[in-house]
Amino acid sequence: MLFPKAKKIAREQNWYKTNDSVFGLYKGYFFTVGDASLISSPQFKYVRATTDNLTEEQTKTIKAELESNKKALKFSNLELGDNFIYVQFLEGFRYTKIKTVYKLLDFFVELFKKIGLQQMEKCHECGKTDNIDFYELNDLGTILCKSCFRETDKKLRDIEEKRLLEEKNYLIGFLGSVVFSIPGIIVWVLIAVYLNRMLSAIAMAIAILGIIGYDYFNGKLDKFTRYIIILSNIICILIANYVTAGFLLHQEGLDFNSIIQAFQMDENVQDFVYKNIMISFTLAFLIWVWLLTSLKGEKTQIRLAEKIEK
Repeated sequence: MLFPKAKKIAREQNWYKTNDSVFGLYKGYFFTVGDASLISSPQFKYVRATTDNLTEEQTKTIKAELESNKKALKFSNLELGDNFIYVQFLEGFRYTKIKTVYKLLDFFVELFKKIGLQQMEKCHECGKTDNIDFYELNDLGTILCKSCFRETDKKLRDIEEKRLLEEKNYLIGFLGSVVFSIPGIIVWVLIAVYLNRMLSAIAMAIAILGIIGYDYFNGKLDKFTRYIIILSNIICILIANYVTAGFLLHQEGLDFNSIIQAFQMDENVQDFVYKNIMISFTLAFLIWVWLLTSLKGEKTQIRLAEKIEK
């Protein structure tokens, strides 16, 4: 999701966008600015500088300069790779100001000039400066020449075709989601029976386990995936609540038939189960929001980047 400050920077700099970030050239160097997802804790904003491959000496200098100016630049975390620098601004109690982001960008520009890094208005694969354009590559921004674009596009198509051939189906993923949720159901029941507590918060764990299980069993990934996982979560949460209530009724001396009858006829039992199911669904909903807004099929693709509308 794009947040207003990222959009504002993109408009001011005539940058491009992905689903979650904005990117483009700033004084000749290539930067990406984005925010954490809504459910991330803590929230943060990030700046990523794309560079040519850094030498060991350049990496040491960049790290030393950033660390020594950390307080002035107001960032929290730093990560350096072979051809990128990633900086986080944690936003626990206050949001990062746009001028703070620009201050970091200007710092980077001066530092890059100082250590002799070339500007990035060129193909990020081969270094050519003609016939280049901005592309969105798997939700990341990049600059490629026409030749490198065609080569990258072909590689991604081959990867996608291979993945589709290896991929299984919804049913396998659904079963995996249920299987992985079973430990959560067991823990839920044990806590209720032996600690005498209805811990509906485990519904969140069941939702997460369902996602992990679907992925582990290599379920089909597309726009319907999230709904299959949510259906699995709902079924498992219902099972957990009814099984737990059944065990508690059994402890009160009811046999199986009496428990079934209580579920059907006893308003107090029905009200108890209903309330706990609603609490469970409310807590699981926090995971479902992320699932509905963030989880996408892992389709590899490259396309021309689009700018933020002014």
